[in-house]
Amino acid sequence: MTILLDLRSGVSGDMLLGALLDMYSKKNDPEHLLGIISECASVMSPTTVSMERVDRSTGPAVRLLVDWEPMDDAEMTGSSMMEHLEKALSVISANDRVARMAGRVLRTILSAEMVVHNRRTPEEVHLHETGTPDTLVDVLGCSLLFDILELDGEWVYGTPISLGMGWVEIEHGRMEVPVPAVRNMIRSLPARTGPVEGELATPTGVALVSAMVEIWMDHGEMGDTERVKGKLLGCGAGSREYREFTNVLSIWET
Repeated sequence: MTILLDLRSGVSGDMLLGALLDMYSKKNDPEHLLGIISECASVMSPTTVSMERVDRSTGPAVRLLVDWEPMDDAEMTGSSMMEHLEKALSVISANDRVARMAGRVLRTILSAEMVVHNRRTPEEVHLHETGTPDTLVDVLGCSLLFDILELDGEWVYGTPISLGMGWVEIEHGRMEVPVPAVRNMIRSLPARTGPVEGELATPTGVALVSAMVEIWMDHGEMGDTERVKGKLLGCGAGSREYREFTNVLSIWET
């Protein structure tokens, strides 16, 4: 089977997880799995993960909803985030495939942040946006579903990534899109600025597809408006809606 991740509307962890959950829920009740993912993320703070179906201009899609109890003001370090991941993997007795992918994704995020913040090791990095339970939700949820859906070993293609443009407000202040961590991760990946204002590609999303995609398409192979030929397997909706742009990540069998 050949799988295509259509990233022309960008990629975030919740969009990718939503698309995988949509794919999973075609044949399974997702409630039990959502409970497992909630339990994983709750090693950081009590967390509840749910999903809702929304209608976008391209059709129905799954939107992920994550709620967690406020944590103390202590900054999360790369070292403590890795400890939370190890504990979460232990809670669900994750197999080696899930553990390897989840660890690889988190290390990719930490390594990018290490370069951006000029730290000597990933463990020394102080995390802000990626130091919360929803990062564990995305990393573990996608790693679990990649294994459950038996996508490991399949030919996984990825379209060029749309990054967005303009500026975004984050913990460090106002920054240009793509944010520095994403800019660091996409240096060897096909990506393009735009097509709308705002942040379309997040560090967690880019780290996840970097671990999943084996073959990257170039801009000539998949234009902005070219329709994918194949069977639609799942759609994940972003949190923002645009008037002339559909914020949806889709997964296809081609």
